[in-house]
Amino acid sequence: MKHNIYLAFDFAKRDLKEKYIGTGLGQLWFVLSPLVMIFIYTVIFSDFMKMKMNIIDNSYAYSIYLIPGLLAWTAFSATVMRLNTSFFEKAGLIKKINVPMYTFQLAMVLSELFTLAVSMILGLMFLLLIHQPVGWVFLWLIPLMLIQSIFAYGLGTVFSLFTPFFKDFKELVPIVIQLWFWMTPVIYVKTMIEHKYPLLLKYNPFYYFVEIYQNIFLYAKAPSWQSLLVIILIAFVSLLIAGYLYKKMIAAIKDII
Repeated sequence: MKHNIYLAFDFAKRDLKEKYIGTGLGQLWFVLSPLVMIFIYTVIFSDFMKMKMNIIDNSYAYSIYLIPGLLAWTAFSATVMRLNTSFFEKAGLIKKINVPMYTFQLAMVLSELFTLAVSMILGLMFLLLIHQPVGWVFLWLIPLMLIQSIFAYGLGTVFSLFTPFFKDFKELVPIVIQLWFWMTPVIYVKTMIEHKYPLLLKYNPFYYFVEIYQNIFLYAKAPSWQSLLVIILIAFVSLLIAGYLYKKMIAAIKDII
């Protein structure tokens, strides 16, 4: 197990190096991609559209609300969709190298976690530029990103285990992820749906993550122990289900691929 974890870190390093291989700017895209996203949404929603929220006294209030949830969702969806097709992506290596499949999947999660961390650092730099208070409470982003990655790992692994048997999952999961995004208050505030469609919040596991991110960025508010317990439960239940199904299905999957 320990050896496989070390291998996962090595594979993650290789994945990060290969991600933008062949491009002119290379690894600079790790910074440029989130920077462009932050700039576009800041300009469009806080300047061109003159969209201002009354929750805090800042002309960039909507951008402050939008950025953490959008960055978190981007990383979450990328992780889940990569894991969904991981057995096909790594089929050649699985046949050649005697390494458990979960090692390759963990490497993907670590790679996306690194990208999320870089994005969040840029998000914090944006807050400093617009004179939004940044304090020790932002250290909560570290465990929050880790818990989110565990949840994405568990959910993505579950999807990946069924995809070899049901090829339509390759096309279905991205559609589900897109619908899930619009059912989560990332680009709109929860008050728009909490009374009319309360179940979209209550039974939406990623909403609990997004709300914590938004509270940290908007109010420098630390998560409550109750909210932390909820997301920890969500993450580890998904991981336990993934582990159980992995043991039951991995042998049959290896025969298929």
